[in-house]
Amino acid sequence: MSIISAILSSRSGLLANSAKAEIVSGNIANSQNENYSRRALLTASAVGGGVNVMGINRAMDYTMDGLYRTESAYAAKQTAIASALSVYSAQLGAIDSESSLPNLMSKFQNQLGLMSNDPGDSSLQQEVLLAAKALTASLRSANSALAQVSKTALKGVETDLETANAAMKEIARINADIGKSVPGSATYANLQDRRAAELDKLGQVIQIEVRYDGDGRANVHSAGGQPLVIAGLVNELSFDRSTGTLMSGTDDITPGSAGRRGADQGSLAGYIELLNTTVPQQQLELDEIARALIEGFEGSDASLTPGQAGLFTDNGSALSATYATGLAGRIRVNAAADPGQGGDLTLIRDGLGAVTPGATSDNTQVLAFLNFFSSSVAFDPQAGQGTSTTMMDFTNGIIAQQHARRVASESSLSAYTASAETYRAARLNANGVNIDTELQNLQLVEQAYNANSQALKIATEMIDTLLNLV
Repeated sequence: MSIISAILSSRSGLLANSAKAEIVSGNIANSQNENYSRRALLTASAVGGGVNVMGINRAMDYTMDGLYRTESAYAAKQTAIASALSVYSAQLGAIDSESSLPNLMSKFQNQLGLMSNDPGDSSLQQEVLLAAKALTASLRSANSALAQVSKTALKGVETDLETANAAMKEIARINADIGKSVPGSATYANLQDRRAAELDKLGQVIQIEVRYDGDGRANVHSAGGQPLVIAGLVNELSFDRSTGTLMSGTDDITPGSAGRRGADQGSLAGYIELLNTTVPQQQLELDEIARALIEGFEGSDASLTPGQAGLFTDNGSALSATYATGLAGRIRVNAAADPGQGGDLTLIRDGLGAVTPGATSDNTQVLAFLNFFSSSVAFDPQAGQGTSTTMMDFTNGIIAQQHARRVASESSLSAYTASAETYRAARLNANGVNIDTELQNLQLVEQAYNANSQALKIATEMIDTLLNLV
C-alpha cells in the first residue's frame, strides 16, 4: 500500500468512526425513548482500501410491531369497558351490601310483612314508606350511574376520533416526507420513528394492519380490511350517536356488525360496544325491575280504577303500555301515600285508590302486596333471566349479571395487558437500545479511531521524512 493510500484509508476510517460515534451517542441519549429505534452505521469496503459510509440502518421488526399493536388494541378495548363499568358497579354496591338493590327490596318486603301483623300501626306504615322510597331511590341512582357510563363512553368516542384522525393525517404527512427523503439518511430514520409512534397511537384506538410499499410509505387498514391511510390519502372516522354507526369515509365499519370491514378491538370499539350494546342491555334490565314493581303493585291493589297510579309510579303517573326507556330513573313512590308531600300513610294499608279509611286491623291489602313477592312474574326474556320468576330472584339475577360483566372485562383486561406487556418487552429487546452494548460499541469506536489516527500520524511522519531528504 502506498503512503497516499494509507493516508486516504486512515482518513476514511476516521470519518466512519466519527459518524459511528455520533450514532452510538444518539442511541445512548435515546435509550429511555420507546419511540426511538436503535441505529447502526452501514459501511462498505472502498476501492483501494478504507471504508465508505453507506447510510444509517434503523432497527425494526415489523412482525413484532404488529403483534404488539394487536395485543394493545385488545387491552385498550377492555380498559375502556372495565373502567366505565367499575364506576357503575361501585354505585350499585356489592350484591350483599346493605345498600344493594336486592337487600333494599328484601327490606321493603320484610317491612310489609311486619306491617301485615299490625296494619293500623302508623310507625310500621312509615317504615314501609321509607323502605319503598329507599328502593326507588336506589333504582334512580343506578339509572343515573348508567347514564354516566353512557356519557363517559360518548366522550371516549369523541376523544378517540380526534386522536385517530390526527394520527392518520400525521401518518399521511410523514409518508409524503419519507417519499422525498433519502433512504438510509438520519432524516429518513427520524421520520420512521415519528411514524411508528403515530401508528402505535392509532393502534390503541382501532386495531390496524400495516403494509409498506416500495417507497417506504405505510398503508394502514383496519383489522377487517378497511383502508384508513393509503400513502397520502386518509379515510377519516366519524360516529353517528343516533344510529350508533361508525364511518370510515363513506363506509360503515361499526364494530360488532356482521359484514363490516372495521375492527372489533381498540378503545374505540370498547366505547361503541358500551353505547350500542352494554348500556342498552343494562338499561333494559333496570327498567324491567322498575316495570315489574309498578305493574305488580298496580295489579295487587284492588282499590285502583283503570289508569290510576299504585304505590309505585312512573314519575307520579300510572304505567303506560308504551312507556319510554329509562323507567328506572323515573320510578317514584306515590305522593298520595307520603305525608311529607301531603299524602296519607293509611293508603298503604287500604290501597292507593281508597276513598275512605278502612278498618285498622284489616291487613287484606297488605297481604296482597306481599303475595306479589312470592308470585311468578313475567319478564322480558331479553333481560337474561327467563320469561318468568319471582321479583327477588329476578333482581338478584340482574344485579349479579351486571357485576359479572365488570368482572369479566377486568379479567380480560388483566390477561391482555400482560400479553401486550410481553410483546412490548420483546419489541424493545429487538428495536430498542441496550446501554451495555452501546458502551461497548463506543469503546470499539474509540479504539478504531485511535488506530486510524496513529496510522495517519505515521504516514504523515513518513512524508515529512521523505521531504526532508530532498
